Amino acid sequence: MITTDWMERFLPSARLPTPATQVANLIAHVGDVMAETGEGCFLDDVVDTPLVGAFNRTMFDALLKEVRERGLVTAVGKASVPNPRDVGVLQGTLFGLSLEGWERYEAEKRGKFAGRYGFIAMKFGDAVLDPFVETVVKPAIRDAIGFDLVDLRNVSRAGVIDNILRAQIRDAAFVLVDLTHDNAGAYWEAGYAEGLGKPVIYLCEQSKFDAAKTHFDTNHCTTVMWSAAEPAPFVEALVATARRSLNLFPDMVAAGH
Repeated sequence: MITTDWMERFLPSARLPTPATQVANLIAHVGDVMAETGEGCFLDDVVDTPLVGAFNRTMFDALLKEVRERGLVTAVGKASVPNPRDVGVLQGTLFGLSLEGWERYEAEKRGKFAGRYGFIAMKFGDAVLDPFVETVVKPAIRDAIGFDLVDLRNVSRAGVIDNILRAQIRDAAFVLVDLTHDNAGAYWEAGYAEGLGKPVIYLCEQSKFDAAKTHFDTNHCTTVMWSAAEPAPFVEALVATARRSLNLFPDMVAAGH
């Protein structure tokens, strides 16, 4: 359901997927069709432009040309297919994936390619946590390391919510997980991200952790404590942990520091 509240949250940060993500979407689409049917995939620039997240048909055609030139997608034949926009049929090219394309497809499925964003798993609707994430956590990540930080509410895509959630975590460069409320969903998302080999950074409100810690499977992991009353120490610790997790100090590491 599209509500006024949803639109007010979505529109200020709405943007199309990056070209790299569009390539991943295109490869996934072709691979999924081939895996389901055993046949080539017919691509229609009107129907498939929004599917991969391209700005318009011209950019979709340029994207398809690029992935063909790189040998990821290849023409596998011609076919008559139902016109997706009208009655009748169209004569079109069927596309498939090369061996390199299938390797990329499998790597994408396993989260081996990462977009330039982080994902945060958390309890929604909390009067303290929600504004803290929006006004402190997300700006800190963006300003310090140049990554957007999204949660599931920022994702405007049709489909089964579980599959969208998996795709967001799979394609993220790293995952933040707030365990302040012992949210079962946040723990599940952390486990899924850990299983994919993603860098996972745990967060918890300081007084909660002091009183009851988090689950014993995570309380020994790196956890950055936060307090809404004193955000500065948290921001410093979070940025340092994120940089270390993403190996954003290559020159220092090379120098032995």
